[in-house]
Amino acid sequence: MKKQVIALAALAFTLVAGPAAAADWTAMTGTVDFSGEETAIIAIVGSLFGFYLVRKGGRLLLSMIK
Repeated sequence: MKKQVIALAALAFTLVAGPAAAADWTAMTGTVDFSGEETAIIAIVGSLFGFYLVRKGGRLLLSMIK
């Protein structure tokens, strides 16, 4: 039960605080042309790696709470 409450609280915090505190990356990515195949592959790999890091970090934090 405790794990579900923690997961629900983390999800609620992410949904509420995430978009409000989102960074504006247009200054950094505005000059990049995303129409090429190499750029698309790099963007996909970067997104997957970011998802992996968030997942690993979440597991690490949850293991510390345990």
